[in-house]
Amino acid sequence: MVLLSFRSKAFSSGVIAALAFTLSTAALGPAFADDAPSVQEIIEALKPRKTRGLSVKPTPAEIERAKTIEDLKSKAQSGGLSDPERQQLAEAASDKPSLDFVIYFDFGSAQISSRSRASLDALGAALQDDSLKGSSIMVAGHTDAKGGADFNRGLSERRAQAVREYLHAKFGIDEGTVTVVGYGAEQLKDKAAPYASVNRRVQIVNLTDKTASARRPVSDQGP
Repeated sequence: MVLLSFRSKAFSSGVIAALAFTLSTAALGPAFADDAPSVQEIIEALKPRKTRGLSVKPTPAEIERAKTIEDLKSKAQSGGLSDPERQQLAEAASDKPSLDFVIYFDFGSAQISSRSRASLDALGAALQDDSLKGSSIMVAGHTDAKGGADFNRGLSERRAQAVREYLHAKFGIDEGTVTVVGYGAEQLKDKAAPYASVNRRVQIVNLTDKTASARRPVSDQGP
């Protein structure tokens, strides 16, 4: 697995806080430093990595994961998820294409810094591409271990929500296709360094399932 991060200056406890969006896909090249990712890099990172012919039935495990994702997406949109449900969604989506950016916010705030607009603009353009258009996307917010659990979870969710609102306002991305989840410090990227900036991230995950359906295979369905 190749990790691609887009970062600027390291966070110090002053005015700016950074959220990193992590790419977990095997098809990417070297990591970038200060540059925003290109639209094509985001497309390659987020598009489904495997497809299946209509004649090939999904496995029971694939069907169950797809159903879990659909159920928890609906619940997240309507009223939020419990602690176990957030973990369940993360596990069900763990094999999906995902991407990490570094997105900057004012300290303790969900206001997106202007220095992060290039990355978000590239993301918005990528999501308008035919290969990703209409995909079901999750924006998952994460923090480091500083602060209380409730505060961190709320802040991470507000920051993820700010990303969704930006994509909708500037690119017309349907908010109904974007699921927002705040994990706070529940899923540290570097557990050995719980206060490190790498833990402050918002993750983009393509939840679109082209290998399985939450429903029974067509050939198994009755009239």
